[in-house]
Amino acid sequence: MSLRLKLLAADWEKWENRLMIAEGVFFAAAVVCNAGLFFSVRKTPSFFGAAFSWLYVVFWFPGAVLLRNRARWVRAVGIVRWTAVGAILLGIAAGASGGMGWFSALCVMPYALFTSAYSGLSQPAWVSYLLPLAQAVTASLLSRRLRRKGAGRGR
Repeated sequence: MSLRLKLLAADWEKWENRLMIAEGVFFAAAVVCNAGLFFSVRKTPSFFGAAFSWLYVVFWFPGAVLLRNRARWVRAVGIVRWTAVGAILLGIAAGASGGMGWFSALCVMPYALFTSAYSGLSQPAWVSYLLPLAQAVTASLLSRRLRRKGAGRGR
């Protein structure tokens, strides 16, 4: 049997489940491996931190295309990505307040958590700011598409 025929005969739901689980694992592993970087002086990612960051980003956009019809995945991705954008805005607010008081500490913790998923990537500023925003916008568009599709079926 050729590879093409094997792919056509594959159980896509099983592969979608595996991709969804892999995305969650890559995100969690990147956060865990890179969380200490935010507070370290050297700021150099470990091999595993860089590997998981790249795996997460590389698999996210194909995952968005392949899993676009799965309501639970789209909802979870939208929540996580908009939370990341909110955390980045909190981090900016903490930096703008200029202090290290309780407000700054409260704002910086979610920022450190969500941006550490990208800490293994090359570190120009756009990686930490525009990539989560692009993912959040993509997740919103997928959610809108899913709602439209659901409304179209309900007629």
